[in-house]
Amino acid sequence: MWPRFVARLDRFLFAPVDPRTVELFRALFSAFLALLFWPHVREITGGLGGYESVVALYDQVFLAPWYGAVVALPLLAFGASRRPRVSGLLLILLLTPLVATSSFSFSRQVALTGLVALWLLPGPARRSGTALAAPIWPIRLIQIELAAVYGWNAIAKATPDFLSGRILIEMSTTLPNFLVDLSDGYLHVGLLSLPVWLCAWATVLVEAALAVGFWFRRTRWATAFLGVGFHVLLMGVVKIGFLDWATMFLYLAFLLPFEAAAGRQE
Repeated sequence: MWPRFVARLDRFLFAPVDPRTVELFRALFSAFLALLFWPHVREITGGLGGYESVVALYDQVFLAPWYGAVVALPLLAFGASRRPRVSGLLLILLLTPLVATSSFSFSRQVALTGLVALWLLPGPARRSGTALAAPIWPIRLIQIELAAVYGWNAIAKATPDFLSGRILIEMSTTLPNFLVDLSDGYLHVGLLSLPVWLCAWATVLVEAALAVGFWFRRTRWATAFLGVGFHVLLMGVVKIGFLDWATMFLYLAFLLPFEAAAGRQE
């Protein structure tokens, strides 16, 4: 039993990663970062916004057009898998200050954490042009991050107050990012009127399913479709910046064929 567990754990963490899939993921990840870190807003988050010197620094440096041009250089290099360890490190350092922007803070934190994990993978070998053999565990970190986001949300919401619908009703009447009014105890969708408590239970169950379902090959694509449908519906209820898109983008960490042929399991 124990040797078998160790062997499976070894395959899970150290199976060879497919270099072409990594290069594709880098390109897609870089394109997504360009969209996510584009200066949609020019306000920094609450605590930092109270310091005039910090606000001035962001206005003159981090939110200035020339800073975006500087970021574009390592972003393009990383997306093209050109010296990804160097370009990736520069990209991480340059993007970190941009996390502290209102409405996009958490989604950018999620993306930046994924970037750090992806940066740990080596790039093409200099002489041969072929990719260096690398273990898959940095991709596992991204997968774990995605599962943790959904799992933590499900656990945090699995309380009597939330499951009864009371918290959702209060949030819909007090928070400006809610797009619907649930004060009558129902979510009105077209001709349907769904009890808020049912919506609360469905939210917890769906997020729990998303935290678990991606880990099984047979349920992976069904889980992805469930997640996309969930986020599309959620976009009509509450605005959470780019977090919907950031989490859905990370589905690729499960859906792309990262495991090299020799390391794949049936």
